[in-house]
Amino acid sequence: MITIKVNNNQQEFLSPLALQELVDKLQIQTNGIAIAVNSSVVKKTDWSSKLLQNNDEVLIIKSTQGG
Repeated sequence: MITIKVNNNQQEFLSPLALQELVDKLQIQTNGIAIAVNSSVVKKTDWSSKLLQNNDEVLIIKSTQGG
């Protein structure tokens, strides 16, 4: 079992998973978001290859429109 903090909420998973798998499991809309793992931004093209480990901190930032 591994624990990953997503936007300050702890999530538990049976095994390490790729960032893209996390996005899919949490059913997050991918348009207009940026993701950082342990304070480092991960390019969307690297989400499938970026493996998350125990105690990683993931920050998902959603862009908003304003005027």
